[in-house]
Amino acid sequence: GIDLRYISIANVQSIEVISGVASPKYGNLSTGGILVKSKVGSSPLIANVNVTSTNYQASLTKGIDLQRSGVLNTDFSYAYSSGSPTQRKTYYQTFNLGLRWKTPEIKALKWNQFVSFRVIHSDDGLRHEPDEEIKLVSDVKSSTFQFGLSGDLETNLFLKNITYNINGSIANQRSFFEGYLYNGPYPIIEAMESGTYITAFSPNIFAQVKDIRGLPININARIQSNQYFHTGTFDFNLETGLQYSLDDNRGKGRVSNSSVSFPNMGSIGSTIGSRSATFEYTPASKTFSAYHQTSFKREGANNIQRLNLGLRYDLMLMRYNLFSPRLSFSTKHSNLNFRAAWGLSYKSPAMIQLHPGKSFIDYTNLNYYAENPNERFAIVTTYVYQPSNNHLKPNFTNFGEVGLDWTSSKLNLQVTFFRKELQRGIQHTDELLLLPRQAYEIVEAPENELPIVQPILGDVTNIPRIVNVLKNNYMVNTNGIEFVLSGLKWNETNTELNFRYSYLNSLQTDDGFDIRSPNYVVGDDDARFGVYDNHQLRRIRSIGTLTLIQHIPALRFVLTLITELDFKDYRINVNASQFPYAYYDINGVLISIPESERDSPTYNDLRRDTNIFEPSDTPLFANFNLQIRKETRQGHSFGFYAYNAPWYNPEYEVSGSRIQLNSKLQVGFNLSLMLTEPQ
Repeated sequence: GIDLRYISIANVQSIEVISGVASPKYGNLSTGGILVKSKVGSSPLIANVNVTSTNYQASLTKGIDLQRSGVLNTDFSYAYSSGSPTQRKTYYQTFNLGLRWKTPEIKALKWNQFVSFRVIHSDDGLRHEPDEEIKLVSDVKSSTFQFGLSGDLETNLFLKNITYNINGSIANQRSFFEGYLYNGPYPIIEAMESGTYITAFSPNIFAQVKDIRGLPININARIQSNQYFHTGTFDFNLETGLQYSLDDNRGKGRVSNSSVSFPNMGSIGSTIGSRSATFEYTPASKTFSAYHQTSFKREGANNIQRLNLGLRYDLMLMRYNLFSPRLSFSTKHSNLNFRAAWGLSYKSPAMIQLHPGKSFIDYTNLNYYAENPNERFAIVTTYVYQPSNNHLKPNFTNFGEVGLDWTSSKLNLQVTFFRKELQRGIQHTDELLLLPRQAYEIVEAPENELPIVQPILGDVTNIPRIVNVLKNNYMVNTNGIEFVLSGLKWNETNTELNFRYSYLNSLQTDDGFDIRSPNYVVGDDDARFGVYDNHQLRRIRSIGTLTLIQHIPALRFVLTLITELDFKDYRINVNASQFPYAYYDINGVLISIPESERDSPTYNDLRRDTNIFEPSDTPLFANFNLQIRKETRQGHSFGFYAYNAPWYNPEYEVSGSRIQLNSKLQVGFNLSLMLTEPQ
C-alpha cells in the first residue's frame, strides 16, 4: 500500500487522472488511476505553508541548474497533525527530504536519465497529560529510504524509443504499545502446541506490551519500448513492456509480553493468549508481467477514429498465470465524440491470506484460585488451528463503458454509462469447531502445595468455537452513470461554472454463510447453532458537485465556491431472513430445517433480530465550501479555504436516529513565497 501522507506536495509537478479503462501498462487498474509526477527543472526557492485547526505543513523547494552537470531538484517538508482542534492527545508528524537529479543529456542518443533519493521519517504518538494516573504508551515510528532510476532514449534500431525505471524502498518500522490490564487474574497461557497444561495465574493488574518490528522492502522495475509508424491516413503506435515487482518484509514481527515473569499474557489490541509472530514465515510477493498495446489512429477531414488493442500477462506470486485484455474505441465527428471501452483485470490474494499463521484457541478445564498462592493453579487446553488457503484464486473485475462527449468553444459535456462486475472476491465465512473439554477433580489437597487432580471419566463436553475461513465467495455488480458539464463561461464577468454528477447502483453478494449461537440455552446439552444465508446488500449512491469560479484578473484574485450535493445514499438488505435454514447440534451434526418450519416457535432461540434488516436512507443534504486565492506580481500567493463555510450542520433522522451528516466547519490557509528570483 501507499501512505498518502508520505507524498510531499512541494515535490508534485502535476496530477493526472486516468478515467475509464486504463492502458495494460498500469497493471490491475480497470477503472482508472491517478499519476503523480515530480518536479524536474530549474526553479526558484519557494516556501509553502499550510495551516488548519489540526494540521501544519511547511516545505521548501528549489531547482538548481548545474550547467553541464544537469539539474538538481531538492525539497524538504514537515507536517504535523493532531487528533482534533480541542484535543491534542494523539499526534502525527513526518519529515520528508528528497533529491532528484536530471543527468546531462547524451545528445547522440537523445538519452535523458533521472536519479532520485528520498528519506521519510514519520512518528505517530500519544501525548501524556499531567493528571493521568496511568501512563499509556503508544509510539509508532517509521524511517523510509526510497531510490529511483529512470530514463528514456531514442535509437536508430527497431526499438526506436525506450523508457525504463527502477524504484525501490526499504523502511525500518517499529510500533510500541504499553498499557495495563485490570480485570485479572488470568491463567497464564503460553503453549505453542495443542495439548492440556497446568499453569499459574497472573496478578490482578499487570502491564501489557506489544512490540512490532517491520522491515518492508519493495522493488519495482519496468522497461518499455515505443514504435511509431505512419502510412496514408493511419498512424500506428506500438507499446511493449516488461515489469517485475517484489514486496517482502524481513522484520521480526510482533513480540508480546506482560513482564519477564508472565510472558505471552496477551497484548494491547489482541486477545488474551496471543503469541509472538514474525513476518519471515510469509514469503515475498513476486510478480512478473509483460504487456503490449497497439494503437490505431485515422484522421479525416472532419472526423478522427482511434482504436486501442491491449493485452497484459501477469505471473502473479509466481503461481497464477493471468491474461488481461483491454479494448477501447472512439470516433469523433465535428463536435461529437463517441467512445467505448472494455477491460479485464485481476488481483491476487495477499501473501498473508495464502500463508496464514496459526490461531490459538484456549479454554479452561479447571480453575482453582486458592487463598494461598502456592496452592493456586489452573488446567487449560490449547488447540492450535492452522488454516490452509491454497484454494484461494485471484479475483477479477470485468469493466465496460460507453460514453458520448460534445465540445464547443464555450461548453464541454460528457456522459458515461458503465458496468463493473467483481467476481471471486475474497471474504470470510464461518466454520464451527467443536473441541473436547475434559473435566477434572481434585483428589488430594496438601497444604502449601499444588493439589493432586485427575480427569473425571466420561465427563467430556464439547466447547464450540466459530472461526473465520477465507473463500472466493464475494461478488459485486455495479451499474452507473457519470455526467460532467464543464467550461460554461461568461467572459464579460470572468465567471466559470462546472457540474459533475454520478449515480451508482450496486448489488453485493456473499455466497458464504453465517453461524450464530442461540439466543439462550447456551451451555445446555440442547444448545444449537443456527446456519444462515448471508443476505445481499443493495446500495444506491447519488452525488454531485457544483463549482463556481470567479476570476478578477486586475487583482490577481480567484474565488471558488464548491457545493457538494449528496442526493441519495440508500442501503437495503435483499433476500434477508431472520430464520436459519439449518443448525448444528452440540455434537456438530448439521440438521436441515424444512422451509415450512423455519418460522415455527420451535426455532425461536435461533431467530435473528429484525432490526439488522432495516433499510437505511439519507435525505438530500449539501456541504458548501469556499476557496480564495490571491497572487502577487512577485510570484507570491495566498490561499484561504473553509469547508462547510456557512457552518450549516443540521440534524437528520436516518433509520430512527438523529445524526449530523454535514462535515464540521474547518478553515485553513496556504502561503507560498518565492524567496529567490527565477533563473
